[in-house]
Amino acid sequence: MKRGCEMEHEVREHKVVEQIPWRETCFGCNDGTSEGVGMRAYVTGDGYVVGLCRAKTAHQGFPDTVHGGIIATYFDEVLWHATRIGDSETIAMTVEIKVTYLRPVDIGQELRIVAEPARVEGRHIYVDGFLLLEDGQTAAKASAHYITLRPGNGLNQTETCRVKHPQTSGPETVCF
Repeated sequence: MKRGCEMEHEVREHKVVEQIPWRETCFGCNDGTSEGVGMRAYVTGDGYVVGLCRAKTAHQGFPDTVHGGIIATYFDEVLWHATRIGDSETIAMTVEIKVTYLRPVDIGQELRIVAEPARVEGRHIYVDGFLLLEDGQTAAKASAHYITLRPGNGLNQTETCRVKHPQTSGPETVCF
């Protein structure tokens, strides 16, 4: 199936093996009407992280179109979770994220943001991903660079202590 301008990929079902808890103080996780993105993320049996959300009216740039900065937020939220797959205690911060926009994202659509398995090089973690529209077209792709925080950094404890809300239901499989 043709995904983007140059991307080819066979769409198939991926079994969900874990639902990632969400935090109400996180802009990416918060699911209020306008407060946050409302991303819910899942880990697949083959090592991908998939985020599901619905594009909100409050997140438009051009009329009826999701703002590019919100699309970058979708990626940062989901690709970050991929940094923790090998070690759930890993706390990393974004160094750089590059987003390539391929087509507009309409408000109201159910979106799938897919993070490929991370590449770890010491404290540096690299993750690639893509955003799929309801019809299966790729609307954007991203590459992110994260760096793990040193154990003594105060943000480690702050992140670990934030209240997490477990998922209560979610998909058994996700197609991408």
